[in-house]
Amino acid sequence: MILMARRSHPPQLPLLNWSLQGEITRLQSQREDLVGRISRLKRFSHRRVELEARLRIATARQLELEREIGEQS
Repeated sequence: MILMARRSHPPQLPLLNWSLQGEITRLQSQREDLVGRISRLKRFSHRRVELEARLRIATARQLELEREIGEQS
């Protein structure tokens, strides 16, 4: 007999993750905007470094939200 581990909470349906999905969409749009702005700047400009840091933060947050959704399903 195979016993399956039970989750402590029931899985959440994808439709119930609309707020997380909306945040992911917003972050993706922000990331695309940052990539475009970064591409127009000189390689070692101070502004480019700042925008690249913001891009890394937005990417990390987007990945974190996607992981949360994956854990809930």
